Amino acid sequence: MRGFLLHARPFQEHGLLLDWLTDTRGWVRMRQNGGRRIKKRGSSRPPNFVCLELQTAGRGGWPVLTAAEPVEALRFLRGQSLATAFYLHELILRALRPEEAMPGLFLDYWKSLAMLESPEMPLSVVIRRFERQLLAHLGAGIDWQRDVNGEPVHPTGRYRVGLESGIVPAGSAGGVPGHVLEAIAADDVLVGAEDRRIARDLMQSLLAGHVGRAPFVSRRLWPASRDDAAVSPE
Repeated sequence: MRGFLLHARPFQEHGLLLDWLTDTRGWVRMRQNGGRRIKKRGSSRPPNFVCLELQTAGRGGWPVLTAAEPVEALRFLRGQSLATAFYLHELILRALRPEEAMPGLFLDYWKSLAMLESPEMPLSVVIRRFERQLLAHLGAGIDWQRDVNGEPVHPTGRYRVGLESGIVPAGSAGGVPGHVLEAIAADDVLVGAEDRRIARDLMQSLLAGHVGRAPFVSRRLWPASRDDAAVSPE
């Protein structure tokens, strides 16, 4: 079984509780005995942001992690890329039920990490792409390219968007601009801060039924400037 570490917390005197996104079992919680002990070569806590080959022992309750070996080079994220990765972790932990296999989501998360390593990749694209794919893996995806009448989304049109209703023409006033929907569908960059805010707010409204509306802890890692707010998860 392969997995990515999403979250770690103290457990008993020296142990850890570890939340993983795995390729065959989805979100899995494990126990690591002695995970907080400092060894000669550093802590035995598994690293984040790298795919690990996992071995476990025990039946019933939380399995015990016995080995976690990297299958790729270690990945070091910093700044806004780090904040984005932690936001993706929170989305996964809020949206998934334990032991529900989602191999497609596992691969999409892995690709997102590779995208975050590139300094040329706009973070807004990584965030909106993963949010859109998460909805699809949860069975709540919509057709981003056509409205409910089967007509292609037009860049100058305005639309209302809902998980139940799909994309509905909204006339000349209100709604989401068609070019914003096209950008979300194609993983394209939205240049204007207002367009990015619209895309962010739309995805938050679509995800709310799956992840709730409580603030994300990862938001604390994000800069507070007005333009950054258009890219950040909240």
